[in-house]
Amino acid sequence: MHHPTHPRLRTLLPLLTLVGGGLAMTSAAAETITGKINGHGCAHGGHTCPAGKLDPHVAFEPDFVLQQADGEYYFLSNVPRETKVRHVLEEARATGEVNDRYNTMVVDELQVKEDCSYETVWSRKAQQAAFDRIYEDGWFVFSGEAPAY
Repeated sequence: MHHPTHPRLRTLLPLLTLVGGGLAMTSAAAETITGKINGHGCAHGGHTCPAGKLDPHVAFEPDFVLQQADGEYYFLSNVPRETKVRHVLEEARATGEVNDRYNTMVVDELQVKEDCSYETVWSRKAQQAAFDRIYEDGWFVFSGEAPAY
């Protein structure tokens, strides 16, 4: 016996296909971007700064970006500021998920050029492992009680 398709289902099916297809298209693949770590204000202004790693301008720069040779730059949203400061003005390569709308990258791994090769200086996996060690090894006591030795 033939069962007619429910009218609502016939109406919703094309919509579900569009939504499902749109979600599949927005899932991002890991990308790799190469450039130099630069102060955001400077990158936005179209120049490179600070003048050197000891330039006092470093202290006043609120964030640092990975700037490509063509001037386009990306915020490395989950990389700690101190990591970016430590490698300011260095050639770097970041791999992660890029959001082109906001020029940001959720970084999986940040590498800087040392001599002729790239060395990993930060990774999401290592950061998570450090957090796990801190919280699982009892560095912090949340109960308010002193640990018994």
